[in-house]
Formats: sequence, structure tokens, C-alpha cells
Amino acid sequence: MYFLISFLLVFGIQDLKASLPVFQYTYKFTLKKDERASVEIQELGYDDKVQNFDFYWTLFDNTNIIVHSKFRKFPRQFTMSLRRNLNWVTQTLIPDYTNPHIDRARLILEFNSYNKGEATFIVYIEDKDLRLAVKFLDPRKFPLKNPPQNNQIVPMINFNESQVKPLTNQK
Repeated sequence: MYFLISFLLVFGIQDLKASLPVFQYTYKFTLKKDERASVEIQELGYDDKVQNFDFYWTLFDNTNIIVHSKFRKFPRQFTMSLRRNLNWVTQTLIPDYTNPHIDRARLILEFNSYNKGEATFIVYIEDKDLRLAVKFLDPRKFPLKNPPQNNQIVPMINFNESQVKPLTNQK
């Protein structure tokens, strides 16, 4: 009986250790509202392909925060919370189609805390096969080159002016 219990405990603990993720890169960002941070990701073997995972936050209430991100030209918006394990999101960096959930390279963005107008995020990168070269671009350590100044994409329409122009001038 004791042999069976000890056997289950030993192999149960080994299974638990094997299932925990191992992160090759970890970095903590502290950002003010609309301050942009970036993670530069390069797949080894493809020297000309450098891609950035960019993110910033825009709105915070007592527990929830709105985070915008962009990776491979695809924008995403997350609502993260400090309650009920809703404080993290994941982004697949390199999918592996032979064993998708084990051999992939992924980024995990965790909303850690909010204090006096500054949000703290921790970025974890899981890359078991060591296929990535990662560089963290913290705006507080070295400013980003040419960051967008505002989130305005569409120019404002002046409703006091006519929006229709005639096709030809008739005289």
C-alpha cells in the first residue's frame, strides 16, 4: 500500500514538473497610457524577417484594462482584468504543424498591476526549440523610432463644407 502511494506521488510530481511551461525570455514593461512597447522577434534562419509585437494600453477602470496589439500587420484588442485569471493573453509566434501545442513558439502578455497611472506588463516567450532571437524595446530605456503620435487613422470630416465636388464645370 505504501509502495503504491509513494509510486503515485513520485510520478505525479514528475508529471507536474513536465507540464509546467519553460520560458526562454521574460521581460517586465511599465507603461503609461498610450505609451508603446515592442518586442522584436526574428526567426533564426530567416535573417531578413524581423517582426515586431507592438502593444499599448488605452483605458483602465478599477480592475479592467484595454490593450491594443499588432503582430504581422494584424491589430488585436484585448480586455484584460485583474480578476478571475483574466490577466493574460497569448500570441503564437511560430506555429508548428507537426505537434501544434507542444513545439510552437508563443508570447504570453500578462497584465500584472496598475499603480498611479502606470500599468505593469510581463512578457513571457516560450520557445522550446530555440528558433527565435528576441529583443525587448522598452520605451523608457531607449525610445522607439518614429512611434505614431496618436491613434487617429481617418481624417476628420468638416460637415460645414460640401463633401461633393462637381464632375465638370458647366458654363
